[in-house]
Amino acid sequence: MKLTVSHPSHIREGVTIKTIMWSKVAILAFISLLAVGMYATSSITLGLSALALVLVSVLAAVLTEAGIQKLTNQELTIKDGDAVLIGLIIALLLPPEDIKLWIPVVGAFFAVALVKHGFGGLGSTLFNPAIAAWVFMNMSWGMLTGSEYVSHLGSASYNILFLGSYSDIIIESGAVRFAEISSVFLIIGGLYLIYKKYIDWRIPLLYLSSTIIVAVIIGEELSYVITGMLFLGVFILAPDPTTSPITKNGRIIYGLLCGIMTVIYGYLTYNYVVAVLYTVFFANAVAPFIEKNTYPKPVNEVQS
Repeated sequence: MKLTVSHPSHIREGVTIKTIMWSKVAILAFISLLAVGMYATSSITLGLSALALVLVSVLAAVLTEAGIQKLTNQELTIKDGDAVLIGLIIALLLPPEDIKLWIPVVGAFFAVALVKHGFGGLGSTLFNPAIAAWVFMNMSWGMLTGSEYVSHLGSASYNILFLGSYSDIIIESGAVRFAEISSVFLIIGGLYLIYKKYIDWRIPLLYLSSTIIVAVIIGEELSYVITGMLFLGVFILAPDPTTSPITKNGRIIYGLLCGIMTVIYGYLTYNYVVAVLYTVFFANAVAPFIEKNTYPKPVNEVQS
């Protein structure tokens, strides 16, 4: 029997990294195009700005990947879709209004060059490259990344929250990130990823349920908590196989941690959108510790 030792994600049941990545890309690309269209209905200028944000972010990530691999004589892996996915996520985390296009360029370079390849490439990263890039951009240029915008829609109906009918509330301002445009498509895409076993169901289920339960316990209005960014975190960011625990018990703990931390951070800062990103960033940092302490003990292990 031939055994292959490799970094996650691992090939299983005929599923490849390329298949998983491009499935995620398809979901996020659809949401990005939907967002561009919705912004365009409000303002052609805003729609063009939104489209430019997506294209520049993706192009910068892909070119950075290709440049690094060319300079280091590595095999080009652009076709695996990871660089495209990183670029799309960065675009989803930024608001299109008055966006300085050098922001996603710097963010994409930071994500691919320093976080991804700096840690050894695909499968070796400690942090999700796109989230690490957002943290860097947010700490450096908070006003330019929309961090001052607080997404509290307290009086908004859940129909608005899930279907993204924000034209009168947010779209016209252009201050909202793409990920907040429509939760329903993130949910559908996330359920598809779980159905295809591209992500493990434990992290999304525990993340979402613990978030809602803790929010109800402390008496927080759920319309503040349940944002499009939450579903992006639940289905795309948190379950990333490279930056989350590989053990079943570890994934349960990891999901619970994400939910609890999201509510705590959001409650204290009044910004549940930013809370998701900092929570997943923190959870990535402790994932190796969780994984190490949830490995099953060998059957014949000698008790000391």
